[in-house]
Amino acid sequence: MNKRLLVLFTMLFTLLPVHIYAAAPFVIGEGEAGGYQYTVLKGEDGLIWKIGYQDQMVTIYEKEENQAHLDHFRTAVNDLGSHTFGLILAISYLIIVGITSLVFYKKTKHIPRVSGMIIACLALGAVYYAIASFIGMQAEIEDVGYYYVSLTDS
Repeated sequence: MNKRLLVLFTMLFTLLPVHIYAAAPFVIGEGEAGGYQYTVLKGEDGLIWKIGYQDQMVTIYEKEENQAHLDHFRTAVNDLGSHTFGLILAISYLIIVGITSLVFYKKTKHIPRVSGMIIACLALGAVYYAIASFIGMQAEIEDVGYYYVSLTDS
């Protein structure tokens, strides 16, 4: 009798947290870039979005009227993050090319014409990619700001 009671209480206490977590909303997706963030939760009535800029969070329930703006906001935040990462990557690559060519110049006291052309092409490629990422990042900052204001003002 005591063993059965012990097994019953053990099963009850191990299965109780499963029911609590099953009733709570769970996170479908989240992202953050440039001070903007979003979290998508699955609620009982539909999707719940928590969007914010810096420390100001706003909760929005997804409806047909705002579904497109919420999707565009999520896409813009994700694109902003990828452009920021691309800019950091391009600047890092430019620094590596610069340090490598400086070390090469210090060792040989002369950079051959072919090596100089290769170094210049690598540096120009990194500068081009950095400028393209910066322009894309600025465009995404404007997009994210537009969608954030349009969602929070209504």
